[in-house]
Formats: sequence, structure tokens, C-alpha cells
Amino acid sequence: MAAMVPSRRGFVISVLTAIGKLGAAGFIMDAPPALAASPAQLCQSFDRGRVAAPIDGAALRRSTEMIEQRLARRSGSTESANGAMELLNLEEAASGAAELSELAAYCAAAGELMRTGSGGTQSAAQSFLLTAFRMAEAAGEEQVASRAAYRLGLVSLNAATIPATRGARRSRSGTRGAVQTVVQADAIGDGVCGALSGVQLGTTSPQYVASVALRCASVRSLTTQDYQTAALAQLRLARISLALLAKADDRQDYLRSTIASALEQGFAAAASIPGAAMRSEITGRLAEVALESGAADTATLGTRIAAMRSAAGNDAACAAYAAALEARLALAQGDAGTARERINQAIFLEAQRPVPVRLPEWYVLLAEIDPEHRTAHALAGYRALEAIRPLLPAVDPLTEESTFALRMHKVFEKAVDVTLSSIPPGDSREGEVILAAQTMIETFREAEIQSLFGSECVPPRIPFTPSDLAAGEVLLYPVLLADRLEIILAERPASGGPAIYRRLPPDQAADRQRVAALVEKVNLGLSEGFDDAWRPPARELDALLIEPVAALLSPETTLVIIPDGPLRALPFAALPDAAGRFLVERTRLGGSPALAYSQPGSGRRDDQLRVVAASLQQSVEIFGGTFPALEGTTEEARIAAAVGKRSGSRFIEDFRRADLAEALRGGAIDVLHLATHASFNGGSNRSFIVANGEAIPLSELRRMIAGNSVRGGALDLIVLSACETAVGDDEANMGLAGAAIQAGAASAIASLWQVNDAGTAELMRQFYARYDAGQSKAEALRQAQLALLADGAFSDPNIWAAFTLLGPGDDAAQHPAG
Repeated sequence: MAAMVPSRRGFVISVLTAIGKLGAAGFIMDAPPALAASPAQLCQSFDRGRVAAPIDGAALRRSTEMIEQRLARRSGSTESANGAMELLNLEEAASGAAELSELAAYCAAAGELMRTGSGGTQSAAQSFLLTAFRMAEAAGEEQVASRAAYRLGLVSLNAATIPATRGARRSRSGTRGAVQTVVQADAIGDGVCGALSGVQLGTTSPQYVASVALRCASVRSLTTQDYQTAALAQLRLARISLALLAKADDRQDYLRSTIASALEQGFAAAASIPGAAMRSEITGRLAEVALESGAADTATLGTRIAAMRSAAGNDAACAAYAAALEARLALAQGDAGTARERINQAIFLEAQRPVPVRLPEWYVLLAEIDPEHRTAHALAGYRALEAIRPLLPAVDPLTEESTFALRMHKVFEKAVDVTLSSIPPGDSREGEVILAAQTMIETFREAEIQSLFGSECVPPRIPFTPSDLAAGEVLLYPVLLADRLEIILAERPASGGPAIYRRLPPDQAADRQRVAALVEKVNLGLSEGFDDAWRPPARELDALLIEPVAALLSPETTLVIIPDGPLRALPFAALPDAAGRFLVERTRLGGSPALAYSQPGSGRRDDQLRVVAASLQQSVEIFGGTFPALEGTTEEARIAAAVGKRSGSRFIEDFRRADLAEALRGGAIDVLHLATHASFNGGSNRSFIVANGEAIPLSELRRMIAGNSVRGGALDLIVLSACETAVGDDEANMGLAGAAIQAGAASAIASLWQVNDAGTAELMRQFYARYDAGQSKAEALRQAQLALLADGAFSDPNIWAAFTLLGPGDDAAQHPAG
């Protein structure tokens, strides 16, 4: 590599003429006149043997330094990285060209900004960071290579579950495929960094890229004595296998061995971290994974935890952490007395801190250690969490994992668990207990929504009560727990009478893991549409979730489902009963991310809808990357716009931001239909829809919609036909559709997976014809799906079952059209 260094400047300059010719030929979009090159030109080209126009090295270094300083201030939050995109702009070279090492450092910073800042995309971040890694490897810059590889690992973990654009089918290999990527990455051995250099994004599984990148980051970090990054990379690798361990039905022993290997390397790296506090914190994180997986030697782990305690000194937080880990270790060894002593010590020390971050979790651990008083301990944990929840960052500052998933989920789940199990079904106090549990679940859902969108982005909601249900509406509230399935039901009989909550007998034969596995099989099978392997698990889910309430359902009822976790990815419409009838044939359907979002909407103002339908069909290159041309979006938007009979209805072809803003300023809108790319990047602050030549951040769309509601009533329906907008992982599972509801629309229609343009257009044609005729949203969607089901060309559930309604369906009897 050293022999390459003197020729780097010459290499950069030698390709400039070729770049100019490529640009003239139309292969590279012209950069703004004031700029030498766009970040995409600089950071997406090295793998094709070319580098963009001359960049002054000093200017490049200044930009890189400012970006890295801004990134360093974010402390686990994406917010402070926002507004930094202008730092990527580079002026024309004053003299000479940048060194390859300088370009590598710039692209590593640019990629991280794309990953964490507003306006960036995960796909662009991956591309920038992989280019940075390749440049750094070529220049012999191991520190930059390590940084780029670690960041690439983090962004690829997100890219594995979050869809990027319409028309880009994501990998749906499921748990079995994800385990296989771990096997493949593990088999590479010492050549892992070479394997990372050869990765081809777009054709390689994001899970594989993440595993290889994190392994490489650990190797390069050890070379440069960056022991913290090396340990964190191994921690994330261990967590990947730990998550798969909880879902996989085979390869359990192999996964435990990969966890043990990652932990051993992580512990070794952590031992060399200079700062005692950081050394102890990372050692503790690794010890937690060891205890959760059962993959550690207890004697060795005890020694490491003891070293943590010894190093704590006067640090109460570190001492408390060590005591809690000792409690978990004692519990694993069957020593309940020592476990109780240590956890009480941990709780006492943690409670002295200004923000006792871990206190809720340790009350939950105490509930496990002291089962006789588990209800009191679990509820103490719930109260402790509610006290500190507003102070917790959305993202863990150290590992950049979701704080909700890392710190809150288990506390909420345990509180709901002990509350529901405190009395048997049918007890005279059941109504009171159901209400308490339902309040907790709603708080749980609210915390999840706020984690995803930010608390300032979630409008306050009036609490929902059974009296808000319309006649004939049935509310299904499944709760997935570690050892059982609970179902809470609310109904107002069609014949009249008071609405009530009921708790169905818990199903001990089903739990979160089993239900999640069934959902995955259905979703994978239906979305790919290759065979009928999805039908048996779909039938099983129908038996678990729908059969208990089947007597309440009819074509005249509306079943509103508040799905829990993995159930949000389930196409409920396609669940078959014992006779083979799909659920959509049996009743109307609706869904909502939380009960508060199931409130009836404002309804139709009159029988003349005002519709704004915007489409984007041409290819677009924006700051966040390239979005390919779309087929069928123009026709789809025309179908939507055709039902708009009120003055002010508009169809906007290849729309721009100004076009949409103007249309929404013109007065109250009933329906907003967006047929375009959308990017959901792990939160509404970094998510956007794509317009002609520009991105419209979701926060800006929210403001547009809010401004429209001030001018004459809330937006009744938003349709997002960007593919896979309704699902992601358990944290990002609401996608842009959930975001649309929190942005101010009463309801949203979106797709759970990619559907071909012909199928989408036909579904929309059928839906809008019925909605325009005065049917409710729920009934119009149901009848549209039934029409496709009866049509031989579109009868495959792969087409019609993908579409889901979120938010109130506005029963036509309650909210008449005119």
C-alpha cells in the first residue's frame, strides 16, 4: 500500500478529464455552479475507478472537520446533526487536488451525516461509507477505514429492516436467511476487510453487509488501538446473534457460539480502554448479553464483573451497575439470597442519581428474583419509568440503539403482564384490572410512537373509551407477552346497548415468539407470492386472533385492530377461517398504531370530495441519492383526482414542493394522494417524500397538513402508495403511514409490501369509485379488495391483501356522506 501513496494525487487528477466527458454525456448530473462536485459525485464513484472534479485539499479538510465536530455533539440524538448538510458543500479548487486520504475522511463524515441527519437516506449513507472505506484502504488510512466500516455496519443494521424507495423490493429472507448471513460472515475469517471492499450494495443482503462491516471495524480498530470502537463493534455483533437466538427455530448452538466468540473479543478490547468509566460501562453491556444468551462461563464473567466493581471507586452509577450484574449472575446460579441482596444494593445506589436511568429495569429484575412480590416490584418499575421517560434520549448515546427497545420495552411489558395476571378471568374486579392494563398499554404505545417520531411531533389525543365506538364496531386489542397471548375486546353491539371492555381467556399455548414466527411466514410467503406456504400459518393466526371473536363479526361490522409488535406486519385481510373464507370476506377492517388513534374521524363534509393527487413518474437525483423513474404513478394519481368534484381539487404531475404547498393552502382537503418515492429513515425527522428534484421532509409535510386543517377541517385521508410504507421492524413498524396519521390525517391507506403498478392502479380505481359513491373508507377498501379477489387477473392475495387502512374507517351509518 505504501507504494501507492506518491501516486494518489496523480490518480485523482488523471481521471478528471474522463469525469468531464461522462458529465457531458449525461452520466453525471451537473453540479450547482458554485460547487466543484456534489457529495454523491465524490462519494459514489471510487468503486467505478473514477473520482470527481478537483477539490482543494484544505477546503476538504475544513469541511470534514466541521462535520465531525457537529456529529460529535449529537450525544446519541439525531437532532443536533440536522441542519449540517450545508457543510458538505465544497467550492471550486483554488489549487491542486485533494489526497485520496482526504477524500476518504470526507466521505466517511458525509456518510455519517447521511445516516443521522435530516435529508439523508440510508441508501446514500451506505454508498458513501463503503466508498470511504475503499478509499481509506487504498490510501493505507486504517483509522478512517475503521470509522467508515463501523458506521457502515450501523447503517446496514437499519437498512436491513427499513424500506427506501417505491419499486425497490427489499430482501425478505426472514430469520432463517438472517442466520445464514451470520454463518457466511463468520466463515470469512481473516479476510473480512477484503470481503467488505468487494461488497456490491443493492445485490448483497444488508444483514451480511452489517456483519462483515462490524467485523472489519473491530479488526482495523485494534490495529489503531481504538479499543472502544473494537469493543462496541463486537457488542453489536453479539446483539445481532442474540436477537436471532430469540427467533430462530434451529442453529441455536451455533448462534450461542458466535455470541460467545464476539463477547470474548469484546471483553478483551474493553479491558484496554483507557477511561475507567467507559471501560466499566462497555464491560457491563457485554456482560448483559452474556447473561441473556447463557453463552458465558460464569466464573470468568464473575471475575470481570468484580473488576468493574473494583474500578468503580466513588462512581455510584458504575457500582450500581456492577451490583445489578452480580444479582443477575447469582440468579443464574440459583443463589436467590445473594441475588436479592445485590439487586437491592443496585436499586439503592441507582436511586441516588439525578436521572436513575436503569432503576426501572432493576425493579423488573427484582420482580424476577422475588416472585412473591413481583406485582409490587414490576409496578414500581413502571412508575419509575414514567418519572424519567421524558428525560431519556430517543437513541442510546453509546451504542445508538433505540432507547425504547433497550430500556423501556421490558418494563412496560412486565407491568402489563403482572396487572393482567393479578386476577383470573371472570373475577368481579376484572373491569377495573382491564382498565388499568389498558391504560398501561396505551402509555406503552405512546412511548413507542414518541420514540419513533419524537414527542414534539405527536399531537395530543383525547383518551378513547368504549362509549366512543359506533354500533357494530368491534375493537381487538391483542397483547403479546413472553408466556401467553392476551386479547382485550371492546364492542358496542349492533342491536344497541352499552359498549364494554372484555378480557378473553389468555392463550398459554401462544406467546410473542410463536406469533412473531407465524407472522413472518405469512408475510414472507404472501409478499413474494410464489406458493401457498403462507396459508397454514395464516390459518393458525386466524384461529388464535379471530376465532375467539368470530361470533361478533359480519359484513355489517367493522373490526378495528390495534396490533402489537410483529402483528403490525400482518395482512389481516388474508387470514382464512376453517372454511377458507378470508377475513375481508367476513367483515370490514381497520387498524391503528394505538387506541387513541382509533377515534372516529370528522367524516365527510358533503358528497363532493376535494382531492389533491400528486405523482412523480420521472427519475430524480437529489441530495440524498438517486430515485429511479416510476411506471404507473401518473395513471394512479389521475384515478384519485378524478373523484374530486369540489372546487380546488387538483392533479399535479411530477409535482414540486411549491405545487403541493400551494394546493394545500387553497382550503380544506378531504383526500391527499401521493404516488411517489418515500424514504423512511428510522424517524420522522429524517424521513421524506420525493418531489421533482427535491425532497419534502415529513416534518414539512406535517406542517402543510396542519396548516390546511386550520383552514377548514382536518385532512380525512392520506394515501401513500410508496411501497412498503406500513411496515418495518418492531421500532419502525408504523412507517410513513403511521407518520401520516400523527401528522394530522384522520386515516391513511398504505401497502405492507411492494405491489405491481397494474394491481395498485386497479385497487385504487375500485376504492375511489366506492369512496366517491359515499361508502366509508373501511367499506370502500373492503369492497375494492373483494372486487380484485373476484377478478382473475388480480385475485392473488399478494396484490389485494397488501393494502391496509390505519385510523378510523368512519362507518357510513355514523358519518353519512351527504
